[in-house]
Amino acid sequence: MKPRSFAALAIITVVALVVAIATYATQNRWSQAKVSGDPLFPGLAAQAGKVARIEIRQGDKSLVLARDKDSWSLADRSGYPAKTEAVRALLVKLAGAELVETKTQKQGRYALLELEDPSGKDAKSRLLRLTDDKGAVIAEAVIGKKRYDAFGASRSGTYVRKAGDVQTWLSNADLDVAVSVRDWVQPGILDIAASKIRKLTLEIPGEEPLVIERDAADVNKHALVGIPDGKKLKAGAGADSIVRAAGSIDLEDVRKRDGAPGTDAGVARLEGDGGLAVTLKLRKDGEASWVSIEATGAEGDAKKTAEEIAKKAQGWEFKVPPYKADSILKRRADLFEAS
Repeated sequence: MKPRSFAALAIITVVALVVAIATYATQNRWSQAKVSGDPLFPGLAAQAGKVARIEIRQGDKSLVLARDKDSWSLADRSGYPAKTEAVRALLVKLAGAELVETKTQKQGRYALLELEDPSGKDAKSRLLRLTDDKGAVIAEAVIGKKRYDAFGASRSGTYVRKAGDVQTWLSNADLDVAVSVRDWVQPGILDIAASKIRKLTLEIPGEEPLVIERDAADVNKHALVGIPDGKKLKAGAGADSIVRAAGSIDLEDVRKRDGAPGTDAGVARLEGDGGLAVTLKLRKDGEASWVSIEATGAEGDAKKTAEEIAKKAQGWEFKVPPYKADSILKRRADLFEAS
C-alpha cells in the first residue's frame, strides 16, 4: 500500500473511532459526569442520628418504623422486629438524595409520576415522614415512581415532591419506600423441606382428619393414608403439594396473636425427623387468612429448629395469601372424585 493511501486510511479510521466513542458515550449515560443538584433534605445527614420514627402512608395503608437504640421495629405492629439494615440503607439514600431535574408543577399530571395526593384511595404515591423522639418533623416528602436507568446503566432515579410544594423533581436517588410489611422484615417464618416431614395431619372443623405420610422408600414422596374404598383422587390432587405448602410460610403482615379477631379455619400438624413437631393454626378474619405457628423439638437439630421457629413466631399471628391457606387446608371434596 502506498504511503499516501495508508495515511488516508488511518485518518478515516481515527475519525470513525471518535464518532463511535461519542455515540457510545451519548447512549450510555454512566460515562457522563456525575449528575447532581440541591439536596432533597438539606442537613439530613447531620440529623440522621436523631431520626426516631419513619412513617410511610399510601391510601388507607400505613407503616411506622421506630428506633430503639441500634435496632428498628414496626411500631404499628406491636414492635415486631424490622430489618435494621434496610432502614439504614433508606436513611443513607435519603441523606444523599439530590434534586437534579425539575418536572411538572401541574397537579393534573402528578399521577403520571405517581406523585398525586398519597391519601387518595387508589394512590400509588407514598408519603414519607421522618420525626425525632419528640415528634418533630425532620424530613417529609411525597415519593413517586422510579425512573430506571435514568442516569445510565443500573443508575435509577426517583420522582419526588416536597410536602406542600407544587414543584415535582427527578432525584438521583434509587429510593425503596414500600408500605408493604414484608419489605421491612424477614418474611420467611417457616421453611421445612418436604423430605424432612414424616407425617402431616389436617384437621378442619366438621371434617374427618386427613393424614399424609412420607413414603418409606422415597423421602421426596408423600401419600394420603386410608383412602376410602371406591374413592379416587382427582387429577392434580397429590399429597406432595399439601406437604410443601404446609412446610413453607412467608408473611404478608403480622399482628399479636392474643385477642386478634377471627374464626378457626383448621389446623395442620407436622411431624418431622428427629422429633420435630410443628403446629399451624389457621384462622379467617374477613377475607384475610392468618396463621400462628408453634414448634417443639426433643433434641439435636430438631430442638434447634424448633427454637429458631419459636424465636420468630411465638406470640405472633401472620397474614398469608388466601391461596396459601387453601393449599394447606384441603377438604375431602377437594381431593376425591365424586362417587
